[in-house]
Amino acid sequence: MSHKNLGNLRSVHTIILNLIRLILVLIFFNSLLNNSIIVQFFSVTALLITFIPLILYKYFKIEVPAKFEILFLMFIYGILFIGEVKTFSQVWWWDIALTFTASLVLGFTGLSILYVLYKENKIDTNPLFIAILIFCFTVSAGAIWEISEFLIDLIFSSGLQPNLTDTMIDQIVNAIGALIVSATGYICIKKDKELLISTFITNLSEKNLNIFGSNKRKNPRKKLIELINRGESELIEFKSSFRTNLHTKEFDRRIEHGILKTIVAFLNTKGGNLLVGINDGGHILGLELDSFQNDDKLGLHLTNLIKNHIGNEYLPFIKFEIIPIIDKKILLITCKESKKRVFLKANHEEEFFVRNGPASIRLEGSSLVDYINHKFGNRND
Repeated sequence: MSHKNLGNLRSVHTIILNLIRLILVLIFFNSLLNNSIIVQFFSVTALLITFIPLILYKYFKIEVPAKFEILFLMFIYGILFIGEVKTFSQVWWWDIALTFTASLVLGFTGLSILYVLYKENKIDTNPLFIAILIFCFTVSAGAIWEISEFLIDLIFSSGLQPNLTDTMIDQIVNAIGALIVSATGYICIKKDKELLISTFITNLSEKNLNIFGSNKRKNPRKKLIELINRGESELIEFKSSFRTNLHTKEFDRRIEHGILKTIVAFLNTKGGNLLVGINDGGHILGLELDSFQNDDKLGLHLTNLIKNHIGNEYLPFIKFEIIPIIDKKILLITCKESKKRVFLKANHEEEFFVRNGPASIRLEGSSLVDYINHKFGNRND
């Protein structure tokens, strides 16, 4: 988007935002004249909400897109305010529609955050468990809203909850919305489909993993021990050495090929962690037999291998660090899932690997074509 268009968008956003604030202030003063406490409450609450994006940016450097902010404010004012305070609340289906819409919004917000954390390997669990979490989160949020309405009624005698039947209908509708979102999330994650809904929350989560994930970087040694204790799996593999055959004590190019093969397999599947200096039984062997002069030499050698045999463009998806543990050193290579197919260039040919359980397997022929079509579709050049 050009600077001119961006400037125009910001100007429109500012005008609409201030117009909404002005309307809310006028409504508040009008409610003072009419002595309507419930209208005063909703207008002040909505006005305070208009300043949340500014607070998020100033103190947390989280920038809320203008179009999302405007839509959100219109939702707060045009649906919650009008629906709860004005005459629309008298239409029998309005409260049901409002509750159902709110449950979808809350559910997809939670789903988007968990989806990003799952794709970034911040959480490693069954998609069914994620669906259950989304359902519980949405139902709980709906229950909190009903409690809020009860407290507002208790304080202001506003009549937001006319009877127990109305409250239970809202809870049932909220549960139906939660079930729909949970089923959608389960299908998206299980079939590895891109989540196209709640785009803003998805982008926000991806850019602020320090907020939605862990606030502090996990101690490398503690992380290493946790990975060793979990054992080999689709996301974890152990290698006894980097380039030395432990039987002959000599350099073996096939060992390096095995390292690169595993990296490519992780990139082509769901990402993962490769621990070098650990044998298949989870025993710590260290990197000493690989005889690198220092850690920097090992890192440079690994980087050159990736450049020459995988490609420079995939370096951002591959992070590595050398972690001391007891009196040994372990190389931890962390790979993110690639959105583009990755080949290993070796012996004047290209090889394609994927993870299948705790193993990296090579795909060829029709199996290779089918996997690429299913996994990457039209996302490749």
